[in-house]
Order: sequence, then C-alpha cells, then structure tokens
Amino acid sequence: MRRSLLLLLAVLAVAGCSYRIQGEPIAEPLPPLAIATPRKTTGVDPCRLITETDLKPIGTLKVPAAPRAEMPNSCLFTLKESACVVVAVPYRSFDESKNIQKKGREVQTGKHATWLSCGKQEKDMVCTATIAVTRGESLMVAIGMSGSVTEAKARDLLEPIGVEALKRMPAA
Repeated sequence: MRRSLLLLLAVLAVAGCSYRIQGEPIAEPLPPLAIATPRKTTGVDPCRLITETDLKPIGTLKVPAAPRAEMPNSCLFTLKESACVVVAVPYRSFDESKNIQKKGREVQTGKHATWLSCGKQEKDMVCTATIAVTRGESLMVAIGMSGSVTEAKARDLLEPIGVEALKRMPAA
C-alpha cells in the first residue's frame, strides 16, 4: 500500500510538471551592427564611388573603369601596375559575407562594420571588404594585386579606398 501511494504521488508529480507551449519558436534577434550612417544603395553608380586620385597610391588606370557583366552592380578599375579594384553596390549583407568567407575577420571602415577577407588566389593577393551600409546590404570593395604583395600591403591599400567610396554614398 505504501509503495502504491508513493508511486501514485510520483506519477502525479511528474504529470503536473508537463505542459505544452503554444506557437512557434522565435529566432534570437541579430546582434547590433555598427553602421554610423545608413546609406542608400538604389541608383548608386559603383564606377563613381572611387576616383583616379583615390587609386594613385596603387597606380594609374590602364583603361577606363567599366561595369563587370559577371557581377551585377559592380565596376572594375584595371591598373597599369598589375592590380585591379572592384566596387559593387548594393552587395550581399555583412552577415552573408561573414558566413561565406570563413577566414575573414570583422574590422571597422569609417565606423561601419566591415567583413575583411584576404588571401592568395593563384598568383594574386586578393582582399575583399564587405562594408555594412544597412542591415541587409553592403558596399563591397576589393583589390587584387599580382606579384609578391603581402596581405598587409593589400589590406593597407584597400582601406582608404573603402573609406572614400563609403563617403560618396548618399545617406539614407
């Protein structure tokens, strides 16, 4: 009898602790992203975001800047010094770049969160900066340099170009 009573109390105790939650789980909100001044991306011409003056520390234009057919909303600046710069806007989000470019790291460009990814691609050193301009869109600035260019040098040459391109984008 005593065992039956204990068993009955245990069953009631466990049954009393179970309940069902109504609804679907809600995703955890995304962490805040540093965006000093949100920028408009609609109608922005990526070929007008950087100038020949901005490119002088790297070299001089070999041909006029031109959109890249294989990459929407982009512009290619080909330089005589075996280097090129690509600008694209609007570009994928900061979070997408972070998920795709696993070896990158977060830095700041003009008080905007930036995902920076650098590495050798064949014989070239390539650095890509995805600069957040809104939560869902970014400005992408990349540099590719042939020869024995170090990651630090490519990164240092890319950073001021990203700052200037960001400044030329209209505020939202």
